[in-house]
Amino acid sequence: MVRIVEKRFDRVGKRRGKLTSRSMTSAQGKRVQGARVDAQSESFGEDLLASFARSVDRARRENKLLFGHRDRVDGDDV
Repeated sequence: MVRIVEKRFDRVGKRRGKLTSRSMTSAQGKRVQGARVDAQSESFGEDLLASFARSVDRARRENKLLFGHRDRVDGDDV
């Protein structure tokens, strides 16, 4: 016997957070993009992790341009 269930396909459960970004001026006078994280949202942890991951990626790209490698570890400290 086959059981037929009629159900809506709405998205139920945790909503994925959305980081909002805006332009601002840094202390050096440069225009930079900044991410806003809402501390009261249900997805605060995910948003904070995404923001941190973006910062790490940006720092690694800058290190690659400046020093030729992504991390500034010489190998002497290891």
